[in-house]
Amino acid sequence: MSIKRLVTLAIASIIVACTVSAKLNLPTKTLGTERYYYYEVGKNETIHGVAAKIGVSKEDIIKFNPSARNGLVKKQLIFLPVSEFDTPAKPTAPRKVDVNTLNNSILHVVKSGESVYGIAKAYNLSESDLVNANPSISGGLKVGEQLLIPTKAATAASDGIVYHTVKKGETLYGVARDYNTTIEKLMELNPGISGNNFRADDVIKVLPNTIKDIIINKPIKQFVPYVVANGDTYESVAAANGVTVKALRDANPDMKKLKKGKTIYIPKNSTDKQVVSTSTLTAQQLEETYKDKLDEVFEDVHQPNKDNSIDISIVLPFQLGMKNQSRNAKNYEEFYNGFLLALDSVGSRLTQPLNLNVFDTKQNLVTTDSILRLDVMKKSDIIIAPSEADQLLRVLRFGKNNDIDVLNCFATQNDDYINNIRSMQVNIPSPYMNAKVNEYIDNKFKDYVLVFLDDPSEQFKDIYDDIKSHAETTNHQRKTLTIASDLTGKSLSRYLEPGSNYLFIPSNGKDSFFNKFAAGIKEAKDMRVDCELALLGHPEYTMYIKKHKDELMDIDTYIYSRFYLPDNQEVADINSKYVKTFGSKAANSTPNMSVFGFDTGMFLVNAFSHGIAPGSKKSAYKGVQTNFNFERANNWAGFINKSVRIIHLTPAKQLIISDLND
Repeated sequence: MSIKRLVTLAIASIIVACTVSAKLNLPTKTLGTERYYYYEVGKNETIHGVAAKIGVSKEDIIKFNPSARNGLVKKQLIFLPVSEFDTPAKPTAPRKVDVNTLNNSILHVVKSGESVYGIAKAYNLSESDLVNANPSISGGLKVGEQLLIPTKAATAASDGIVYHTVKKGETLYGVARDYNTTIEKLMELNPGISGNNFRADDVIKVLPNTIKDIIINKPIKQFVPYVVANGDTYESVAAANGVTVKALRDANPDMKKLKKGKTIYIPKNSTDKQVVSTSTLTAQQLEETYKDKLDEVFEDVHQPNKDNSIDISIVLPFQLGMKNQSRNAKNYEEFYNGFLLALDSVGSRLTQPLNLNVFDTKQNLVTTDSILRLDVMKKSDIIIAPSEADQLLRVLRFGKNNDIDVLNCFATQNDDYINNIRSMQVNIPSPYMNAKVNEYIDNKFKDYVLVFLDDPSEQFKDIYDDIKSHAETTNHQRKTLTIASDLTGKSLSRYLEPGSNYLFIPSNGKDSFFNKFAAGIKEAKDMRVDCELALLGHPEYTMYIKKHKDELMDIDTYIYSRFYLPDNQEVADINSKYVKTFGSKAANSTPNMSVFGFDTGMFLVNAFSHGIAPGSKKSAYKGVQTNFNFERANNWAGFINKSVRIIHLTPAKQLIISDLND
């Protein structure tokens, strides 16, 4: 039975047990600051008889007088708070907030890696709408800049969703109260938030006037009879029962001094479970109800009724049995083989069942749709999807509609993660990688002059232009050299100031362009021992590290890349096991698809078996070729892998691999 079903049954049982409030025909007295009805038990009276006589339930008597559960004693006083039994006013209509009366100006604070396109898409705006509302961003975005989101974004959605910018000091509970919604609905719409991750300046989605009945613990005061013993004082009885002397005296206003054999009443603070509408609760009451179970609520909202098994589905166009299997299909097959090697490596250590479902879409949308209709697909924890645009879109929509994560390992241009909470993008999108590299340059090379090497025969790449623009924004020292012919150390030396440090940034990663300037930088480095020289290498450099290894090391090169396959024993062992298991070598591709499959399998199995959710600060697996460091792009977005590797080839003939998230 599901958690939600159990909660429903619990609410139903409590509702049945509740008594309709009504005034009681009993005398009252004031105890402390509250008025109570009271009834003095007569000879041989039972709890059932007293309940029927005064018009309350047995449960009501026990709630406030717990000793009554064991029977009643002659002359015992039964206390019932007047506030609980006075007839309430006629029920009022459920509270409803008018969103138009709230301050709905939406300010979006630009974060590292965000783009105009991505921000506009997140709010269902066109880029022109966003730029028109914020003319300053026509020249690019700045981290920390505040953007005004056009108000139509708050009201245009047909589903009634609005956006809210979290203000300093606001809490999850306060926002739920202000918009008359629930913690569950806020978490459902914003899987990026939690009690410990609710930050000022973040924007969240809200669906106002979404209420539900919940069980709360309402504070109540109970009265326990106590027969005074010889030597008892208010002070000693209060200390023995963990109450204050004032509270004890307030509960017994007719007894100035304790007398042996007399009965007094000890007030005890307790709670009573009650069913209430979230619409009636204050922010403080919401916090008291939810603060210790936010993780449980999040899991129930996003992973309902999950069993203990690990269910992974691989849906790829292997094109098995076809005469002309494409190179892409062979890549998928090698990825799958590497995935199997990972499962074989960890299988004996698993303590829970693992179910692997593998399907061949045959590069056919009809076949893909038929696979997604299978019952087994809806039981998946995660689906590995193909890169082909139409097939990928089908699988991503299926994941979103069925609360199943979809791992997009292959497509680099897909941006479904911006509005699909179930999308997990393995290849870091270019704007985020550019931002990571810029941050790395700012920190690692803050005292260096950036020397941009332009190739006049090629159009500049996005990241090259982005680094240039960022350097201008940050007022980083910089120079630009056009490399039309082979660069010499002598000609380069003329540009180098004594005692200065220089980072050379080529406009592209082509081997032919590298050959034009590499020797010149090496010569200048040997000539100008008063200067520190280094080179920033593009991802393409990883493909010819072996060819230019000595030159790259002599220059002191830092290569950034989404992945890198080292030449070490671990890789040799994987390759050897691949040949032994499948009878042939995997293709020499970039990335190596068999090792990519191995890394993906190891990551998923480790993450699921150890309960490490995406976005967790705890690492599930240190990849051989690819690292996995997933973070949400915004509070209602899917995950992107923000891992960027740095391969440092040092003049000391070392090759050091690090991750920008380490």
